[in-house]
Formats: sequence, structure tokens, C-alpha cells
Amino acid sequence: MTTHSKREFLAGGGMLMAMMGLAHHADAAAGPGPVRPLPGQGFPMEFKGTGDPMPWIRRVFHLYSGSDGLTRAEQLEVIDPRGQEIATLLRRTAERVTLGGSQPNAGFGFHVANQPTLLIPLFGAMIIGLHDGTEHVLQHGDLAYAEDCTGQGHISKAGPEGSFMVAVQLPRSGCPRVGSSDMGAVWSEPAPAN
Repeated sequence: MTTHSKREFLAGGGMLMAMMGLAHHADAAAGPGPVRPLPGQGFPMEFKGTGDPMPWIRRVFHLYSGSDGLTRAEQLEVIDPRGQEIATLLRRTAERVTLGGSQPNAGFGFHVANQPTLLIPLFGAMIIGLHDGTEHVLQHGDLAYAEDCTGQGHISKAGPEGSFMVAVQLPRSGCPRVGSSDMGAVWSEPAPAN
């Protein structure tokens, strides 16, 4: 098995292009070039005036610790942006952003979020499991906001086809107490600790 550094992985692009279904494009392997729209289409962020629906989030799950120490997962209502304007879901300072993949069915047993974390699946599926046996399958178009920083936590594992996702870790000072599900605190920066 050949191993590659992260720089080789990203610069070479072979494995990344294969994961993204681009390996069959001969010009994709030629290296970086100018960014151009696809024939007959605008750039992905140019929604105004196209008449096409804006890509948006299908489902959002909020994971938090109940007063009994067990993680709860509530599905939040998703409201589409009005018109064709670009919308901002969340503007917060991130401490760390991780991009990575997991083999099929690989994952972690019960664990807590060390700090509030946005989980964004790009390819494949990620399964969130709770103590009562409930499982939520997250795929591209879904988002999970995990702030169960205390208690017994949740299980997370890749689906049968694996998982490739982004994890955005927010400051630890945003971790709520057990029993908290104050979504008002999610949408703004937490006050600095004294």
C-alpha cells in the first residue's frame, strides 16, 4: 500500500479526484488551471437571476445533553433563503476545521463533543446513535450541531459506503451545561470567559 503525505494527496489530486468522480477527466489530471463555469452554467455561487432553486440544507440535527446525562437529538426546522440570495447559516469563529474520511462502518463508541462541533457530511453517510437505540443517518445536505459536551454522549460511525466530512470545532466556551438546549446561544459568539 502506497502512503502519501497530505500535500501529495491534495496536490496530486489523483485519489481526491477519484473520490469526487473526476478521475475520468483527462484535463483534471493536468493540474490546477483557471476556474471556469461549466458549459451553459454560471459559477455555483451565482444564484441571483438564474431561476434555479438555491442549494440549501435538507436537515439540521442538534445534539445536546439532557438533565439525565443522555444525549438528545432534535431535528430543527430548516427555512430556505428568501428569493435567490446567498444566505449565511452561521457566522462564528472556528478554532479548528478538519476534513477527513472514514472507512465503511468505522467509528467511535459513546463519546461527548469536546467542544461544540458542526458536522457536515460531503460524501457517504455518518450515523449518529443514541442510548435509546435511535440512529440518525446524515448524508450530503444534512448538518449536525453537536454540543453534548457533558454526559454519556453519542455514537458516531460511517455508513456502509464510508464517509467523507467536514468537522468545524467552535470554542469550548460555547459548551452548555447539562440539560441545556438554548439554540439562541448557537447563533452568536459566546461571551469571553473572565
